[in-house]
Amino acid sequence: MKNFRGLIIGLVIFILLSFLFVFGFFGTWQNKLSDTLFTQKSAPNNIVIVAIDDASINQIGRFPWDRSVYANLLNKLNKDAVKPQVIGIDITFSETSNPKSDGDFATALKNYSNTKIVLSSETNGVNILSPINELKNVSATGYANTIADSDGVVRKIPESEIDGIKSFATEISGKSENGNINFIGNNNSFTTYSFNDILDGKISDKNLNNKIVLIGSTAVDLHDDQIVPTSPAMNGVEIQANIINTILTNGAKNNESKLITLFTLLIICLVASIIFINLSPVVVFISGILMIVIYAVYVIFSFDNGTIRNIVFPIFAIIISCIADTIYKYLTESRQRKFLKQTFGFYLSKSVLEHLIQNPHKIKLGGESKELTVLFSDIASFTSISEKLTPTDLAKLLNSYLTKMTNVIFENRGVLDKYIGDAIMAFWGAPEIEKDHAYLACVTALAMQEEIKKNFDFSARVGINTGEMVVGNMGSEQRFDYSLLGDNVNLGSRLEGINKYYGTKICISENTYKKVEGRVVARKLDDVAVKGKSKGVSIYELRALGEPKEKEKIFLEEFEEARKIYEKGDFKKALTAFKVLVKKYSEDGPILMYIERIKELIANPPSEWDGVYHATAK
Repeated sequence: MKNFRGLIIGLVIFILLSFLFVFGFFGTWQNKLSDTLFTQKSAPNNIVIVAIDDASINQIGRFPWDRSVYANLLNKLNKDAVKPQVIGIDITFSETSNPKSDGDFATALKNYSNTKIVLSSETNGVNILSPINELKNVSATGYANTIADSDGVVRKIPESEIDGIKSFATEISGKSENGNINFIGNNNSFTTYSFNDILDGKISDKNLNNKIVLIGSTAVDLHDDQIVPTSPAMNGVEIQANIINTILTNGAKNNESKLITLFTLLIICLVASIIFINLSPVVVFISGILMIVIYAVYVIFSFDNGTIRNIVFPIFAIIISCIADTIYKYLTESRQRKFLKQTFGFYLSKSVLEHLIQNPHKIKLGGESKELTVLFSDIASFTSISEKLTPTDLAKLLNSYLTKMTNVIFENRGVLDKYIGDAIMAFWGAPEIEKDHAYLACVTALAMQEEIKKNFDFSARVGINTGEMVVGNMGSEQRFDYSLLGDNVNLGSRLEGINKYYGTKICISENTYKKVEGRVVARKLDDVAVKGKSKGVSIYELRALGEPKEKEKIFLEEFEEARKIYEKGDFKKALTAFKVLVKKYSEDGPILMYIERIKELIANPPSEWDGVYHATAK
């Protein structure tokens, strides 16, 4: 039932989160969290940047430069010792300038016949701004626009081609790929040389040989930068370097499909809710953190392998499941706890009550059959005692007695079934499983006698039986008691009453004795058929815990020897044996009982004798 409720809670959470996911809620949160997965990595050595930096502008002059400057750079690189793989110039030369400079630049491009040179173009969604024809005719071109998400962050690889114009990165790399850019780190991660240092010959030819050389602006005042996951301001040329590297390494990051996200969300909602509804709040909190950590590890692993998992909604699912299950348990279990405490708090020990609260399914209308031990206790001659007291004093005495007896029961993990006037009914073995229920009942009975001896001037009789009984909530759905039913319950009650006949205080059945034999001091009293039963049962007097002392041992042996003579039907010899005993133990109730019984049997011999005494009173 609890798992089913967890399943329902999980489904409700899934429906709610699915609605938010499908309609694009928290998309910015997802992007921001995914951005944190990028880590600083070593830059590849096959891509270098020639930077139009502040130092170069200070030396060469105000930007934009005359195109002869670029011609000079290309001519500087156009020698046998330097052969770049590709040269990409991230500047759009869309307007004519000084004809001579344009011509010099075009000539330099044309002379660089063994290396591909790519000039950038731009698109505004309607028109494409390409380099002037004089330059375009002697070089390749590619649009260098980048795509920013709604939060202004550049994450995606541009489309490989728009209106017949390839992207700058596709043209340079000779390949295309879709997905998110795999940024290697912060701005200035790639190897960068100053434009002016190249012109001045300060950079060794081998640093540019066989490289992809990207030329672009990095000067702050030129404002050619954008926000990327790894940096609040990355130069446009470095963004192109990251795009090219991503394409060359097939390293694009791809978002998982919406279907996969929804499936993951469903599994997490259901599993988390079913788990959490069975745990305490503290364990729910710890488990929730553990699940988030496990999912985070999964996200990182997936990211490293090229897939961007949804982070926001699965974590929402775990957190909301934690909260929803905890609130549900609080609302239902606090009400249930209150009900259990009100219903059972007065007749269950704290430990047993706590067990019920943790396992409320055990409290339901109806019962189950199981082996238990029941105890009945009753004050001897209570009618005579009550006649001597005022109602107020009687109530005070009874309250004191019942309180002390109940405390003893609870101290030994018993369940108080009910009070019946001055009588007490208790049992062991349910609702909490108690393997040693018979022994605990015996300990309780002896402890009750000690409490009575210390605090009261009357005595009480106790009967204990162990056997199969039906235990559960007996009554109607409006009102019920957690109680016992069955013949073995009735036998326990009869054993309490039969103490009066034998002059004993604690009488236990053979079933109980077998459970505690060797751990208690007891003597067999008789084989008796209690009132209402034809079959006899062996009954024992419980005298103490542990091993008998030497004097007690002798007494038990002498009594058992005389009782066995009686059991065989040799009444005259048995009478003699008990008369010998009564001289030594003049106040022993069972000895006095046997003397009177045997006299009656001698006077009225039974037609058949099986050793079983048939009781005529309760």
